[in-house]
Amino acid sequence: MTQLYQRRRLSTGEDIGAPAPLPAFLVGWPDHALADVAGTAPQWAAQMGQEDLGFFPFTPPAPPPPEPPPGLERIDFLRLFTTSEQLAILQAAAINPMVALYQYKLSISPRVLLDDPDILAGVPLLEANELIGPGRAAQILAGQAP
Repeated sequence: MTQLYQRRRLSTGEDIGAPAPLPAFLVGWPDHALADVAGTAPQWAAQMGQEDLGFFPFTPPAPPPPEPPPGLERIDFLRLFTTSEQLAILQAAAINPMVALYQYKLSISPRVLLDDPDILAGVPLLEANELIGPGRAAQILAGQAP
């Protein structure tokens, strides 16, 4: 990949144009000489119209970090339940295969989407089995902590 240089007016710090390869007549100059063309070769800079200019190696900015995946971390999903609800669900999982399956699916999910079909079916099931309080399924599915 060709090294790009940003041309900059030294008196104002203003970047001039887009980063580009060095002009052919500057190739081979060390970076410290390119940083102040007129200071390095004043007569040449005047003849070439390069006074008050410097050329600086350009490194593109790092891309922004990726957006976090949608949904909640499992722990944040569990925080939508009260401690007593969490305990009731764990106790029920030991004797109710449907609750155990729900817990298993949750345990292997990297993130929890509140609009996932399993969540949309499972949370109301917890309410129907009185493992969470009345009206709590709607609150949990809305992402509202207790």
